Amino acid sequence: MKLFSQAVSGARWTTLSAGVTTITELLRTLILARLLSPLDFGLMAMVMIVIGLAQTYADLGVSAAIIWRQDSTQEHLSSLYWLNVITGILIFAVLWMCTPFIALLFREPHLVPLLHVIALVFLIIPWGAQFEILLQKELSFALLARQEIISSATGLIVAVMAAFAGLGVWALIYSFIATMLVKTLLLMRIGYVKYRPLLHFRVSDIRGYAGFGLFQLGERSVNYISERLDQILIGPLLGATALGYYNFAFNLTARPVSRINPMLTRVAFPVFSKVQDDGPRLQKGYLTLVSFLTTINAPLLVGLAASAPVAVPLIFGNKWSPAVVLIQILSFASLSRSIGNPIGSLQLAKGRADLGFWWNLLLLIASAPTVYVGAHYGPIGVAIGLLLLQIALQIPSYLYLIRPLIGGCARGYTSVTLIPTCAACLMGFAVLTVPSLSMGRGVTLAIQIVLGAGLYILLVRTFHKESVSGFRVFSS
Repeated sequence: MKLFSQAVSGARWTTLSAGVTTITELLRTLILARLLSPLDFGLMAMVMIVIGLAQTYADLGVSAAIIWRQDSTQEHLSSLYWLNVITGILIFAVLWMCTPFIALLFREPHLVPLLHVIALVFLIIPWGAQFEILLQKELSFALLARQEIISSATGLIVAVMAAFAGLGVWALIYSFIATMLVKTLLLMRIGYVKYRPLLHFRVSDIRGYAGFGLFQLGERSVNYISERLDQILIGPLLGATALGYYNFAFNLTARPVSRINPMLTRVAFPVFSKVQDDGPRLQKGYLTLVSFLTTINAPLLVGLAASAPVAVPLIFGNKWSPAVVLIQILSFASLSRSIGNPIGSLQLAKGRADLGFWWNLLLLIASAPTVYVGAHYGPIGVAIGLLLLQIALQIPSYLYLIRPLIGGCARGYTSVTLIPTCAACLMGFAVLTVPSLSMGRGVTLAIQIVLGAGLYILLVRTFHKESVSGFRVFSS
């Protein structure tokens, strides 16, 4: 019961953190969408593709092994800490030298100064990264939530001030650096009190983590490339402006996966690790997690798709109207991805990072021709191709990733994913009828939200009572 209480408490704190950071990100997007151009967002998307890929190598994949292993010593952790710092310096140097070639690859010379400046984060992040992992392992999510809220708010303030000053894409660059700097300083303030590393580094301390880390590193790399392959190819093939519209739509629809899912999966990983040898308990915990996340994500994403024609021009301005169809398609692709996302916590808890590596390698191989062919029909072609691929992979992902780890649970898995998804789709059809009433955009959007929320809650309470009881446990 103590572990359950810690998990629920951790989920509450990560929910608070995710809620606040999501609001700050939405505010930043809302304000900057009015002040910046699609070209600015396209340039930042190119920058973040490179930075995101480099970040997958920042800890050489060993951070997750710290949570998985229950026998780490202070000497082990100290060696891993300094390995992180050294790796960050090397990544900064390599990125700095490769910047001209990256700009040539994207056919965008403006990337050179942007990448040179934002690369500084790799001299900052490693000093606090291990402390975040250790706090996560101990389920100290209250401390993590506070530092995430403060750093996110700082990033919002910097972004808005820089945008109003007319700095264009640099507002996004400075915001990202400020967020990472404040987050790292807060983590160091906590970490150097609780987990102060020794002035100790020995290669033998790292060997016990290397095997796990290499598979984790490989899995991260191919997963990141397969998930971002659409943006990697759209940039050089269709240009920064087209990428700006696509990235705008992608970021809106990826919000549940990037914010809502982690608020529970980051709690699930250490909890699953502690019960990794208890099969029935692990299966029940995983299905509960998937049910909870699908029940939350499905109405948000389907509702976004249904209300996008009204909401996007009203909230972000008419210049973003070309992104509406992209938002509608990518909402369903994101829903499919969000259902499969929690499997990562299960794989790591069981020490099977190899499964994730081979699966994501297969996904990358399948995604490459899908995105390339779709790009010939513009960003919409890419979005449709990825949606069809996500749907096609649902059954193979169960057979290869889920069943080997927690046993056969096809009926339960189908129930916890299909019922809330169907309820959300019924809600979406109802929401689509509202614009036909020919009212103002503001009134129409308000009616859509109220109608959609009310109808979905009614459907879930009627056909998916298990999720309702889960919400009660979570909120009690």
